[in-house]
Parts: sequence; structure tokens; C-alpha cells
Amino acid sequence: MRACPHPTSQLETLFPARDYITGHRFEIARCRGCGFTITTPQPGDLAAYYPAGYYGTPGGRRFPAIVERVQQWLYAHRVRWVEAAVGVKPGRVLDVGCGRGLLLRAFQRRGWEVQGTELSEAAAAYAREVLGLKVSIGELAGLGLPAGHFDVVTLWHVLEHLPDPRLLLAEARRILKPGGVLFLGVPNFGGWEARGCRAGWFHLDVPRHLTHFTREDLKQSLEAAGFQDRAWSGFAPEYDYFSFVQSWLNRCGLRHNLLYNFLRRGAAKVIAGEGTPRWQLLATLLLAAPLGVVAMPLTLLAGLAKQGGTLTVLACKLPDSTVDRAGNAF
Repeated sequence: MRACPHPTSQLETLFPARDYITGHRFEIARCRGCGFTITTPQPGDLAAYYPAGYYGTPGGRRFPAIVERVQQWLYAHRVRWVEAAVGVKPGRVLDVGCGRGLLLRAFQRRGWEVQGTELSEAAAAYAREVLGLKVSIGELAGLGLPAGHFDVVTLWHVLEHLPDPRLLLAEARRILKPGGVLFLGVPNFGGWEARGCRAGWFHLDVPRHLTHFTREDLKQSLEAAGFQDRAWSGFAPEYDYFSFVQSWLNRCGLRHNLLYNFLRRGAAKVIAGEGTPRWQLLATLLLAAPLGVVAMPLTLLAGLAKQGGTLTVLACKLPDSTVDRAGNAF
């Protein structure tokens, strides 16, 4: 399967967007060639859009302690969801783009044999040095992992960072055992929040997010790659709750993602403090309180209506006999 080059002649522009860190301008467009909604132009050097503090520092927190404790609890819940939904006992799990390794550690605590991947040493530092996890550096296809080796592959908010996610889905299928499980999450470009806030949507995050999924896009991509979806969730509290607040602050015209930067700890901040008037921060904090009050019921309602800010899906690898040589399910 070849990656789609997203030729300019095949792009239908939807709206403009700006990187809140660098100020560089981009567009959100629909590619008629592959059907994906993408960020264009797609940078040749994405590393330039990840500042030094983006991943935090080994041994340090990126967010307040209570936020990270909630994250840990939610990751543990998701591991149990994987086990309960598909009846998988502890086996081998690969977390592609594992970041700080919190999801991997939750699997490890349940008795799983764990392994992660990341694209850089900096991104893998916390998982390796603090949590002591096995993390390989490089793109999944270049790591030479054996076919049919893993019981579960997780892609937790990874696909949106890729110019053509179909290639990663195909490789994930190759390294999964027969009947193996794919567990993934992505922002929901088709949800109420994304449609209402457009360029102000927190999860748009250009140009770090290169592909933007609706539920229909994701379902079709999974089926084409030889997976059968088994269970869906339209609500990820640690993503949806904050995203609602920050997206509507952005929509009000305040400095983009200022609250997000304020909550990041020390060296993990990504917006320079200079040039931001104090009234912007004050207005952000004052408006965040009432928005936070209404966020929980509204995000829960959106999730129940399948219109939430994120999509989470469990999918099973289909037998090879149901997939053609091009990687498409019959």
C-alpha cells in the first residue's frame, strides 16, 4: 500500500488554521484522492514544531499532580476494558507512540509483557529512565518486529500525527496475532465541538495533527486495513472535558491554548510568556470556571450522542482469508 501524496489538485480547502506555538499558517482540506481530511501544507520537518519542553523532562511532571493521577486511573480502567471486551488474558502488548509510558505501565501492572515505540530519544526519556520500560526508537515499519507477535497493539492518539495512517494500520495488523486486538483513540473531527469551534478546536493542533478523523473515516480505514470494529466509546474524560473548556476559550478570541500552557509545569511550557497581556490570562482564568461547570454534562451528553471530542475503538484482526493482497477486507 502506497502513501497518498495528497496532490494539490485533489485538495478541497475547508478552512484556515494557525499553529498556536509558531504562528505559522496552514489549511484544513479534504483530499479527494484518499478521502482523508488533512493539514496542508504538511511540514517536511515536523520535529521543528515540537519545542524542547513539549514532552516535559524526565522525573518532572507536565501537569499538576491531580491531573496525572486521574490519567493513571483512566489508563488502568482502559486496560480492564480491553481485557473485558475481547476476553484477552495478559499477553504481549505494543504501545506505538507510547509517550511517557503511562498506558504501558497500566498494562504492566495487570501482568502484561510490555513494549513501546517512540520517534525520538526525548519523547521516550520518561518511559525509559523513570518507569524503566522497554521503548524502541523509530517508525514502526522500520523496527523489524516479527509478524504475529503481539496480542494487543495500542495506537493511543497516534494516527492523527501521520500523513497517511493506512500504512501504520497495515503494519499493526501484520505484527498482531490471529484474532489480535487493536486499541486506538483519535480526536473526533466530526463531533459537535470540532464543528462548532473549527480553527479554535483544541484537538485540531496543526501541524502536529496531520490527519483528522470522523467516525466514518476511522471505521472505513479499519475495515480497509483488515480489522473488524468491536466496541466504541465517544467519551475520554481527560481529553474531552479540558478540550471543551479550552476550545471555547479559543473561540472567544483569547490567546490560543493559553489555559493549556498555564497548566503545564515549568520546563513543559510551550508558549513564551512575553507578549501575552495580563488581562488575557485573567480573562482566561475567569471564563474557565463557568465553562468547567458546564463542560462535564455537555461532554457526557455529546459522548452518548456519538458527537464527543474523541473516538476510542477496539478492533480485531480479521483472518488473512478475508483480506486481499492490497490489504483491503472483502
